[in-house]
Amino acid sequence: MREPSALQAWKMLVLSLPKGIAAFVVAVAGLSASLPLSVFLIGIPLLAATLVLCRSIMVREARFAAAWLQGKEQPADSAPPDPTAGEQQGWRSWLLSVLKDGRSYRSILFGILQLPIGIAAFTFAIVLPITAFAVLLSPIAYEVSMRLFDFDLFSSAWGLDRLLDWNLTSAQRSWIAGGVGLVFVLLLTPLLKGLGRWYAAWILSVSGPEPVRSPNSEGSYSGVVDDLGTALRANTLFYGIP
Repeated sequence: MREPSALQAWKMLVLSLPKGIAAFVVAVAGLSASLPLSVFLIGIPLLAATLVLCRSIMVREARFAAAWLQGKEQPADSAPPDPTAGEQQGWRSWLLSVLKDGRSYRSILFGILQLPIGIAAFTFAIVLPITAFAVLLSPIAYEVSMRLFDFDLFSSAWGLDRLLDWNLTSAQRSWIAGGVGLVFVLLLTPLLKGLGRWYAAWILSVSGPEPVRSPNSEGSYSGVVDDLGTALRANTLFYGIP
């Protein structure tokens, strides 16, 4: 099993914002439309549809997070749903199963909280690399500012002259800043992986494992076993359980 990729973690954190916006809009719009109409009973199917849609978004994001923890770029394809399952079950039984499923209501929590978490994850994913590489390129920025604009970016002594009695030139200070930027760049990989693990932990904790379902006449246990195995492997990778 491969080590989780820092680049994939960065992509996952960046995409968390648009996914969070989509999940938030679906959850809030669905609840706003279905709950008032529940008095006339027409809102109950709308509520169930909102729960199913939010749950599908949550499950898909959980599979991506679990695949990243396993070092994969894409989640494994699960078993295709049985097209006759809905017909055999009946719409009333399907409606009751959706409304009684606690995981459906956790998907509403996911849809609402994913937006602020996505904003925080997106902010760190953008600000950390830009800051690290900007500080790393301090010597180049100093040369460009001096030659083209005659402006000294490192005219400030940073207070080092009072502490260490260093008489540094602006060029020397730019190289010191570049060294600090190099350290930041080297720390980007563990930082992004750490943020990815925290984000994956949030997704997996709110989504939970797939419930075990009894097979229908034409179904099988393969999809459930695959989902359970994925969740167990992801929790093992995150918590370090052997």
